Amino acid sequence: MKRLKDFLRKLMLLYKRFIYFVAGIITPIDEYTVVFEAFQGRSFSCSPKAIYKEMLRDEKYKDFRFIWALRDTDRADLKNNRNTEVVRFESYSYYKALAGAKYWIFNSNTRPFLKPGKNQIFVQTWHGTPLKKIGCDVMHKGNAMTKFSDIQKIYEGEAKKITYMISPSDYCTEKFISAFHLKKYGKENAVLTTGYPRNDFLYQFKKEDCEKIKERWKIPRDKKVILYAPTFRDNKYSPKEGFQLENQIDFVRAREKLGEDCVILFRAHYFISERMNFDALEGFVYDVSGVEDVNELYIISDLLITDYSSVFFDFANLKRPILFFMNDYEEYKNELRDFYLDVAELPGKIVTEQNELFFQVKEMLQHFSVDETYQRFCEKYNYLDGENTSRKVLEGIIK
Repeated sequence: MKRLKDFLRKLMLLYKRFIYFVAGIITPIDEYTVVFEAFQGRSFSCSPKAIYKEMLRDEKYKDFRFIWALRDTDRADLKNNRNTEVVRFESYSYYKALAGAKYWIFNSNTRPFLKPGKNQIFVQTWHGTPLKKIGCDVMHKGNAMTKFSDIQKIYEGEAKKITYMISPSDYCTEKFISAFHLKKYGKENAVLTTGYPRNDFLYQFKKEDCEKIKERWKIPRDKKVILYAPTFRDNKYSPKEGFQLENQIDFVRAREKLGEDCVILFRAHYFISERMNFDALEGFVYDVSGVEDVNELYIISDLLITDYSSVFFDFANLKRPILFFMNDYEEYKNELRDFYLDVAELPGKIVTEQNELFFQVKEMLQHFSVDETYQRFCEKYNYLDGENTSRKVLEGIIK
């Protein structure tokens, strides 16, 4: 059965290569066409969304044609926008759009055979400031899906395509150059250190936006909102079901300790296909894993709990409390990924035990203030973020 699956997978890959090749032969490049993609077609979000929305706002780009690659193409909210089309991810229309677009604006690794031509511009925005090591900097044995040697091939393959890469800080620029081996290909100057376009919204939102989002997701307005956003574990993987969800927080105990004053928004990493059943916790835990744009969750949350996810870098722009629940820290650091940062730099307390976590949630919701560690963190990692980063990026990539 496994051999059959591998054969069919290779056959499908050959078919995709072929139709992209054909599309490239018959499709001329249009200087005013841009293709956007976020998380391999899974959502309309992140920095590609922010850049697209800035292009819609600015009259300078009124003659541009915008194409969004999505797995779900039933998007009236996009199709009704000026000069905007939606194509199904990995369809023939998708490959034709890529072959004919002057600009590709993506936020994650592309398929190895997708190679922009010499007259095309590929903008890799990436999808977060890394805490855990990525790409060619990963020194362990690899992960559940990809061998160590293959990880290097994937990231170096991406480096060869990059015309521009977007970075939010000098720290991040250094890590991207290392993780993608950009120096090896003479592309260290391709990184534009501008800030993250996706964080523009964190400086632009209004109180009415928060009210609308809470109403849409039926979040009570009389309770504090805790966003819990853990990352995946490389060693929790099943070939049949993908990465496995391993919740670290006992939500039943959490409801006993916090349920009177708080609700929890649970946000699983997009690699996780499995979903937890929260029926028994209705009214306390809300599964918001399907919310496309995590920025909507940031702005309605009073406190963030995470582990090793990069979400805290962006959330810190709001100057709100953050807790790090790292009950498997030694295993994660020494056996899975390791970190770029010293955890002493993190803008919040590290907790390893449940009762301490619940205690700290209560304390920080009542007595939080931005301390020197938090301030230094923002000055080092978020100093370029603001209202108009998307505009700065556009000025750098479109001449």
